[in-house]
Amino acid sequence: MDVFTLFTFIGGLGLFLFGMNVLSEAIGRQAGGRMKDALEKITSNKLMGVALGAGVTAVIQSSGATTVMLMGFINSGILSLQNAVGPILGANIGTTATAWLLALSDISGESLILRLLNPSSFVPVLAFIGAVLLVFSKRDRSKDIGMMLLGFAVLMFGMSTMSSAMSPLRESEFFQRLLVALSNPLLGVLAGVAMAAILQSSSASVGIIQAAAVTGVVSIGNSLPLIMGINIGAGIIVLLAGSGANRDAKRAAWIYMLHNCIAAALFLIVLVILRSAGQPEILSRSITSFDIAVLHTVYKSVNTAVQLPFFRQLIALSRLIIRPEPEEQRFALLDENFLKTPPVAVSRCVELSNDMAQLTRTTVVTAIDVIRAFDENALRTVVELEDEIDVFEDKIGAFLVKLSAYKLTGSDTQTVSRILHAINDFERMSDHAKNLAESGQELRDKDLRFSDDARAELDVIFHAVTEVTDLAVTAFTDCDAAVARRIDPLEQVVDDLKSTLRDRHIQRLQKGECSTTLGFVFTDILTDLERISDHCSNIAMSVLQMRQSSFETHSYEAEIKRSDAAFAEYYGEYKEKYLLP
Repeated sequence: MDVFTLFTFIGGLGLFLFGMNVLSEAIGRQAGGRMKDALEKITSNKLMGVALGAGVTAVIQSSGATTVMLMGFINSGILSLQNAVGPILGANIGTTATAWLLALSDISGESLILRLLNPSSFVPVLAFIGAVLLVFSKRDRSKDIGMMLLGFAVLMFGMSTMSSAMSPLRESEFFQRLLVALSNPLLGVLAGVAMAAILQSSSASVGIIQAAAVTGVVSIGNSLPLIMGINIGAGIIVLLAGSGANRDAKRAAWIYMLHNCIAAALFLIVLVILRSAGQPEILSRSITSFDIAVLHTVYKSVNTAVQLPFFRQLIALSRLIIRPEPEEQRFALLDENFLKTPPVAVSRCVELSNDMAQLTRTTVVTAIDVIRAFDENALRTVVELEDEIDVFEDKIGAFLVKLSAYKLTGSDTQTVSRILHAINDFERMSDHAKNLAESGQELRDKDLRFSDDARAELDVIFHAVTEVTDLAVTAFTDCDAAVARRIDPLEQVVDDLKSTLRDRHIQRLQKGECSTTLGFVFTDILTDLERISDHCSNIAMSVLQMRQSSFETHSYEAEIKRSDAAFAEYYGEYKEKYLLP
């Protein structure tokens, strides 16, 4: 192989990898959400799990992506480790679909049907259609379909280029000696591991073997060990992807790895036995790209069939490797590896933002308790929760900014926008809650005490703000528009209460029934309570806007106008409920 042939091979490999990446990403954007929904419905039936895992992987063209998706479900509690074993084993079978696509290049013949099935006949047409859709279409779905077609065309062209570059190697003595060396099972496995680790793709690695098959000197004896090693290398990639996940998700990655290692060990034993009994002719028989696709599928299917009955033992082995940890890392859900599968990444952000909402509710309620009856531990809890909520906003916000760089479906885009709007409001609510707790501390430190009238009045607005906070958290976590519509009327009642309480307090000041210092604290408390209810109103707005598939202000205003009667009804209900004494 001269330097120019090497350049041709490298160029073909680059096109192959690029085409595979484009194809996988485009399919993932369009099918990822539906695949996620399908995987969420996995039952305890292991055969159904295997079939679904294989089907999902065949569609999205990546066993690694499927396994990472499953790890995400395990991380969030949607899927148990036990129910994930079937889809993980099935993903190994589904990844062979790429090899079958590449095997189309082996089709030859003079009949019209055979000529049409050969990629050289239809790939240029697919490339043209894909380019037209990508350049001229305005719809995201059509553009993604164009990217799929172009990705497939580039992938097949890269495969053809690699095959052309390798064709002269059939006469190369060095290449033949290399293949003889790789027929040593252990060396072949190690070479396969290195290949998959370097290319970060088992499908691409198998594609190179298929391209080399054009030389006519590739045999079962030297291709099978390579395939074994490639699958182990794919397991290493999944292990790295799961490094930041929780314990069960890491165990899922190890199950994927263990499955491939056990498979390689079993077939290595078979190969060693066959070689010790004499070199069977079948091991040295030359094979084609189509034969490699068959070999790859048979290898993975047999291994899955053998290991599936022992799934409990696989789980036990994974638990021996990943020991229980004292505490789960909450923000492992935001591992950047999930960005490669946007629907899973979005669901991780939803889970964490819901946790943030619940923490905010606790912070507000605890801060109000600090004013009612000061408690040092409660004050410390508010301060710690406020710091924790700040971290939530930073982590979720930064992750969502990165996620926004990826192409999302319409619903995922709305969800991301809703979360971005809300996490800032939750963080500001916790700030005002901390202010409330500090006002409670000031009352204690300065030995100040409100009059019985002031305490009774504050108790009314405390209850109102607690309820509006509960409504906001429920509306956000459940994405419930009906609950969200109740928030603005109650927020208006809180505004009314603030104005009335302030006026009454001024009257007490004028009568000398309250000190100026106490008046400042009273005013600060009212301001923080009113600001908390304002942020609850903002959260309600984001929920209602999402329900209308819009994030424009006028859409929310139109919603309010259409529900004037409901607004008036709720406002009257809350006004009566929170009558001042």
